[in-house]
Amino acid sequence: MILASTAHGAVDLNNEAALQTTATTPQGRHELAVAELKRIAGPELDKMSGVSDTRWFAQDLLASKERMADLMLSGPLENPAKSLRILAAIWKMDPKGVADRREQTTAAAVALMFAKDKWPEDRALDRYKYYRDSRVAGKLHPQFDTFDTWEKRFVVSGGQNGGWSDNGAAWGDDSLVWLRDNVKLTAKEYTGACWQAPYKLNNLFGDSIHGANYYAPFKNEIHAERVRDVGGVCGSLSHYGANAARANGLPATTMGEPGHCAYTVRVARGDWEPAYSLSWQRGLHISLWGTTWTQLVLQEKIFDDKASYDRCMAHVWQARALKSKNPVLAELAYQAALETQPINYPVWCESVEFLRDVRKPDAQAWEIIGKSVGAALAAYPEAAWDVLSRIDEAAFKALPADRRMAFFLKYHEQIAKQEGPAMWEYEKALDDQAKALGGDPKQELVFFEKVLAIQSASKSWFAPTIAWGQKRFAADGGSTNAFFAALGRVFSSAASGANQDGLKSALGPAILAAEAAGNVDAFQSLGRAGRSFSKSAPLKAEPFPGDLLSSGGILKISSTCQWDHPENHWGILEEDGGSFHTDKQVRPNVVARLGKLGDLSGIVILGSDYGQNGSRQMPLKISVSEDGSTWHEVFRTTEQQGPWRIPLSGKATRVQYVKAERDDDRTEFFHLAGIRVYGRRLQ
Repeated sequence: MILASTAHGAVDLNNEAALQTTATTPQGRHELAVAELKRIAGPELDKMSGVSDTRWFAQDLLASKERMADLMLSGPLENPAKSLRILAAIWKMDPKGVADRREQTTAAAVALMFAKDKWPEDRALDRYKYYRDSRVAGKLHPQFDTFDTWEKRFVVSGGQNGGWSDNGAAWGDDSLVWLRDNVKLTAKEYTGACWQAPYKLNNLFGDSIHGANYYAPFKNEIHAERVRDVGGVCGSLSHYGANAARANGLPATTMGEPGHCAYTVRVARGDWEPAYSLSWQRGLHISLWGTTWTQLVLQEKIFDDKASYDRCMAHVWQARALKSKNPVLAELAYQAALETQPINYPVWCESVEFLRDVRKPDAQAWEIIGKSVGAALAAYPEAAWDVLSRIDEAAFKALPADRRMAFFLKYHEQIAKQEGPAMWEYEKALDDQAKALGGDPKQELVFFEKVLAIQSASKSWFAPTIAWGQKRFAADGGSTNAFFAALGRVFSSAASGANQDGLKSALGPAILAAEAAGNVDAFQSLGRAGRSFSKSAPLKAEPFPGDLLSSGGILKISSTCQWDHPENHWGILEEDGGSFHTDKQVRPNVVARLGKLGDLSGIVILGSDYGQNGSRQMPLKISVSEDGSTWHEVFRTTEQQGPWRIPLSGKATRVQYVKAERDDDRTEFFHLAGIRVYGRRLQ
């Protein structure tokens, strides 16, 4: 008989029925939590139990269902022994405070976060006291008292960048106090808190932010205050915004983007809003599982169903206790965990690695496992692929060669009707899948065509699939014709890869899909493919000084119609010139997201018709924006003879978006041939 030792005796893990029984009741789950904590932190618990100073802490912790749940059911324990030491120190310092349920969850959150590698254990008490005292004084956002421990983990994690000390170039607790008392906003307004500080590469003495002297003249000021007064670039501003939210009791985290630092604030349950974000490629600096946006969204769903999560984790603790003693029962425990909460992505990762390393399934079992992963996580394609990528090598060793491609195609079938919560590295997933299939170019083309056919109805994955094929095959002279032929077979009613109309009909919907999804990479790749269909010479217009900031960007057009040719959209932002054509509508418009955030020197707008149909564009209004939400008008004309040159030096210093629209209430078409934006790149 297999027993898991607890403070209250033993939990029976001898058969499948016992697995269900012990995980079903609150008492059984509590005993399993105790057994798991003893398994992962037994020496530290024994040490604490043997010392009078901490014996009471260990006894009280193990006896309390609530306190054990705070520790064991609030996300991963990265260093259980360190968490226990921190939690014991908090309880010892503030026995009266931690008797309050609200302080218990704060204490647990601090213990879990400050147990992270390289986080200073000696700063944890001060962080707990900051939130305790701020809460008692009524200085935190009202949401704070509604949070569970896992939510508070995203609150108490402020600081870090530049160190932990007060004063100096660091976000210490003194910065939290200053931000708490000086940046009082609604939850949603914290997404704009970063702009309280000016964006400045050089301080007023000319010192660069990248040098050691940028903040040196202001070394006696609290760091948060001097960032607001002196300024900084994206890193300083994003840490200011994120820490302002956390200082006031709201979950937030900074995140890395290509060449940029942004942040996000959780303005309400399940609603994380990006702030100062320039890309979907976000790497979270604080997260419970992984660093992607998908994982952030998924954890909300997992914790939102607390009953399922608690029972799921009880089965996981059973599986961990059984791994080496009875792998068959351990597999059943993992199965029970995922039947209880099928979307629990971390448990999927853990369970498939156990199957891969210990159980070593046969070919048929691997196919069942692959289908099960896709079925459970289809709404989160990135997470589903992350799980499958852990087992594809092992599965392919067991699968006959003629069944391997189907393993991946089943995944694509399952995600095709799902939009997913965010864009992700889908094209890299296709790279990895093609590589796993052996790297044979002919087989890769077959795989591409089959995936393309599956994803043809997908709003999210159709355009990136074509973009991947374009990058992988179209640049290779030996594969170009086969690539376009595959496009034609899948999308063209003409069924001829050599037929330009067929290729256009394939590229057109893909380009529109890329625009609708905001997928810059796919739009650029597909647009370059469509460039070969342009018969006209580039339109000439005098440029403004600086870089062509619109190059490399993406369009979003308010509507399309039978006279619109999406394969020409790409040229609108380039020196080539292009075209778009909306349907008849009131206030039609086109929004260009620039390839680079910039300080504009000017904009050149080119009309597709200055004659009879030129009036369709009048009155023409041009606006600019940094975030795509708040717009500033920079030009308006009723003169239909173009091109229109709009000088903007010193008038549009931080622009990411340009909008062209007809500014009246007529129902009419709208079309242009170019939106060329010039200036200095800021990133």
